[in-house]
Amino acid sequence: MSRVLSIVVPVFNEAKNVQPLFDALEEASKDLGHVVEYVFVDDGSTDDSALVLTQLAKKVGERVKVVLLSRNFGKEVALSAGVTYARGEGIVTLDADLQHPPALLPELVAKWTAGADVVIAVRRATAAKSLLRRASSFFFRVVARSLAGDAQKVEGTDYRLIDAKVREAFLLVGEKRRAYRQIVDWLGFTRAEVPFDAGRRHEGTSTYSWPKLWSLAIDMIVSRSSVPLRMLLYLGVLISVASVVSLVWMQFAINFSPRWLYTPLAKTVVFNTLLNGIVVTALGVLGLYVARIHEEVLGRPLFAVRATIHCARDDAEGAGR
Repeated sequence: MSRVLSIVVPVFNEAKNVQPLFDALEEASKDLGHVVEYVFVDDGSTDDSALVLTQLAKKVGERVKVVLLSRNFGKEVALSAGVTYARGEGIVTLDADLQHPPALLPELVAKWTAGADVVIAVRRATAAKSLLRRASSFFFRVVARSLAGDAQKVEGTDYRLIDAKVREAFLLVGEKRRAYRQIVDWLGFTRAEVPFDAGRRHEGTSTYSWPKLWSLAIDMIVSRSSVPLRMLLYLGVLISVASVVSLVWMQFAINFSPRWLYTPLAKTVVFNTLLNGIVVTALGVLGLYVARIHEEVLGRPLFAVRATIHCARDDAEGAGR
């Protein structure tokens, strides 16, 4: 029996990539034996992406849903919006730049059909990606996974297929600062993996700048873990012990050799430097947590929708919650 498969694509300034991506997905899905619907989420694009999506929806018909967000909320929120509006028994998420190869779709569906609730496309390599970018991305993912203390796949991507029951669990997560793949990994369920090599962008340049990557890494750590706070506690104890040992040594070192003469000012400087360092660090980390708490308690919706195409009223259930 054929099932409905939703393909969710967040779009931000990808006007030149929408049609090639759609054509490639149509080719990859023609022999799946499932009904395929598309959910394109325009994340406040400043180019002609919204126009291209509108024209595509009019040409193809109701199989193409378009969600136009009121502004740029970021890729993670756009993914969440797409999953919210998707109504398939299985939901595939992927980027619009064709670095996530549509040809991999049959393998993802095969793993899902075999019983996996979450099928993750695991990246082995990326074409034309600098060594510095690879190393920094890997470092951020490893640190985020270690501090979050969950089973996040280091090389896992947003290119994945989740079952409808995973979607229902995902929609129960109410945090505003989010990373889609991290939440899905945290939910658990039965998982399978499909390896792939990411190609070059079809057109344009990546919109994920260094500041955005850094912000995402911080969000993945702060929004999901109390480990940094515990680390500060341990660091505070370590610095306090080191300060006491240093001061004791500075007090009695003169008894071992005249060379070890420390003035009271030197002792004060050492002590204050250590204390100031830990206090400033602690305030910075606590400030991040307080800022996140402030954002959550404001109770604002996750996203706002400017318009939709081919989305029924029931599709908006939980939208922007």
